[in-house]
Amino acid sequence: MKERLYSSHIALLVFMIQTGVAALSLSRKAAVYFGTNGWLSILILGCAAALNIVLIAMVNRIGNGISVFEIMDKSIPRFITIPIYFFLTAYFAIIGCLVGKQYIHIFQLIAFPSASPLMLKGCFDLLVLFLVTKGIYNIGKTATVFSMLILWMFFLLFAFSNDFELERMTPFVFKGGRNMLSGAVEMFAAFAGYELILFVMPYADRSKKWMRSVQIGNLMTTLTYLSLVFVSFGFFSLEQLKIMLYPLLDMLAYIQLPFVERLENLLFSFLLFTVVVTSSMYTWSACENAQNIFPKADRKVMSLFIVFVMFLISVIPDTLFELELWLKVVSYVEVALSFLFPIFLILLLLIQKRSGVKSHA
Repeated sequence: MKERLYSSHIALLVFMIQTGVAALSLSRKAAVYFGTNGWLSILILGCAAALNIVLIAMVNRIGNGISVFEIMDKSIPRFITIPIYFFLTAYFAIIGCLVGKQYIHIFQLIAFPSASPLMLKGCFDLLVLFLVTKGIYNIGKTATVFSMLILWMFFLLFAFSNDFELERMTPFVFKGGRNMLSGAVEMFAAFAGYELILFVMPYADRSKKWMRSVQIGNLMTTLTYLSLVFVSFGFFSLEQLKIMLYPLLDMLAYIQLPFVERLENLLFSFLLFTVVVTSSMYTWSACENAQNIFPKADRKVMSLFIVFVMFLISVIPDTLFELELWLKVVSYVEVALSFLFPIFLILLLLIQKRSGVKSHA
């Protein structure tokens, strides 16, 4: 019997893909772009992601769970699909590379300023390679285990209750912000990653309810982000949030224990688990696309090659500012792709059902 990813695995996998380093600066972006009570923007963005997941669910339902590649190959000639797969391979590999490099850069700055970022990135890429070569089922199980090491941190929010002031919220909504539309797109990148479920469809449990698990995972992410940003707006003033690079790290620095110094460094280390899962899923998706370009290629060799190329790409942005500029540009493409790609697949499926087109492959 073929192994399947079950609903519980998928929900936690989506949560782990979405949650990551973006959470560190989300409060600042909400303050800068939306102003007062900017934490409400998280609800709007979470709902937008939920609507996008509905489109993905439609692809799954209309296509009866067949793979994205099968859908495209049935309607589009091979000479057109190959460039598309090349683009998706490169695109997912770049995102996986940048996400990992961003974490490594911040981790180096706060914990190991004298360490080589390339050495740290090399160790990180070895973890990613190990997971990717084990396949999607083991990535899903690993995400389930890793999520247990992350979810407990939610209770740390109670440590800020004594200094939380509702007066800082003010009765005004979205006052003092700027460039809300572009800011919303940039912030939406923190929710991205669920679109990779399009490539997981053939490996998921055949139960029609498994797409609900994707929504549950997105809901977990939304509630996590909402809690973090809400507490930030009550813990810091609006003007403080606007000038802080990573408000969440500053909040974690507030927590002090008599037997541990710089607790924020230790807590930040736990984010490694989410970043490894996120980078692994983007790399795995890149490998899935590459496998459809070179179907006879050895999967492990291909994974090794893609991870090696990712490592080489990570050398180019050598400062955190440059890296985050790359991520900002990539986020615009990712938001567009996450909405347009499912719509494109739905149109292909409707055309196939109407005309009964056979595969071009």
